[in-house]
Amino acid sequence: MPTTRRTKGAGSVFQDKHGIWHFRRDIGPDPVTGRRRTVEAKSKNKALARQRYEEKVAEYQRTGVLPGAKSPRVADYAERWLADYRTRVKPNTYTTRAGRIKACCEVIGSIRLDQLTPEHIRLTMRTLGARLAPSTLKDHYVSLKMMLDQAELDGLIPIDPCRKVRPPRVEQTKTRILDPDQPRKLIEAVPAIGHTEHRPSDTDDDTETWTLLFEIAFMTGLRPGERRALMPYQLETRRGIHGINVCQQIQRYGTPDRAIIPKWLDATHLWGALWLTTPKTAAGRRFVPLPDGLWQRLHDRIRRLHIGDHDLVFTTHLGRPVSDSNERRHFKAALAAAGLPDVKLYSARHWTATMTALADMPDDARIAIMGHTDPAMTRRYTHRDIVSIAGLMAQAIPDIASDVIEAEIIDEDA
Repeated sequence: MPTTRRTKGAGSVFQDKHGIWHFRRDIGPDPVTGRRRTVEAKSKNKALARQRYEEKVAEYQRTGVLPGAKSPRVADYAERWLADYRTRVKPNTYTTRAGRIKACCEVIGSIRLDQLTPEHIRLTMRTLGARLAPSTLKDHYVSLKMMLDQAELDGLIPIDPCRKVRPPRVEQTKTRILDPDQPRKLIEAVPAIGHTEHRPSDTDDDTETWTLLFEIAFMTGLRPGERRALMPYQLETRRGIHGINVCQQIQRYGTPDRAIIPKWLDATHLWGALWLTTPKTAAGRRFVPLPDGLWQRLHDRIRRLHIGDHDLVFTTHLGRPVSDSNERRHFKAALAAAGLPDVKLYSARHWTATMTALADMPDDARIAIMGHTDPAMTRRYTHRDIVSIAGLMAQAIPDIASDVIEAEIIDEDA
């Protein structure tokens, strides 16, 4: 019997030694990694194997993995792009990006990729801009561009139309921070928060929790999740210097039945939607020195409450991790009790960056303390006041007219 060859690109069909039918097709190398990709379906029943294969091919054509009769719609491609993106980023990063992409798809999701134009991008920005803050809108633009850049690499469009559209304009707003002497007043006001109609009075342990958490926030610049994740084993002494080995943080990833944790991410469930995981970036792993007084107060608490080496130093009266909303509420109450400006809790991190700058700490040391990857970010966290700027100006530029002799004016008509 003569052998017939399948047309090029149709794939192969064969039955292995175990009687399993295979329908397989090579779909070319991955445009990013260069690795070979195939689509395959198998079953003991040849007809079922063919059906599964055809369903996979149809799905790949719908989302743009395989070329089809029509270009995939933006929403369909977004579905595949997000599924891949999810495997490479942390859960919170994915959740934010997915929300941005889905909002864009509400405007242009039904349009086919090869019909997408710069005007569609502008329409999306105008539509979303009617209800979003400028900074949030720009992040939607960045998210859409990330996806369409990949579509360009996949060969589904000749060029990302976002390249022909200017991103939304954003004016940076300055974060308000406390004056150098005001954090002390805030911490001294914590015991005076007292009873409110919405919650019972804090116990002495509760008051100590908030006092120490706020003190750590201003004295170290730790991120909120980093300080709430503090455990006794992280308190180290290196070459006679007391400090915190910042190696973990608490993040809200969702309940175990709903959270999807990538295999590469080290994350342990704590309670509810809270997880113990690694720092934000590799630069987030750092050693931050502590003043001797704060070091001693932390150890006094650990001994008094018999906190184990790998137990949280700060918990609620129910033994649960401190939540962001709970800490923020107490911070606002302490500000009010101390009569201080209403600043954000995260501004404590900006205060630390600013105080280290005012102390003329070298930039590389400041970056190491803050745990930033980009030096520009540390600069954004630094807010010099007019007194500091005036002092620096006086040192750099002396009064050039201070030694000028006043000329005597002679009246010749006298």
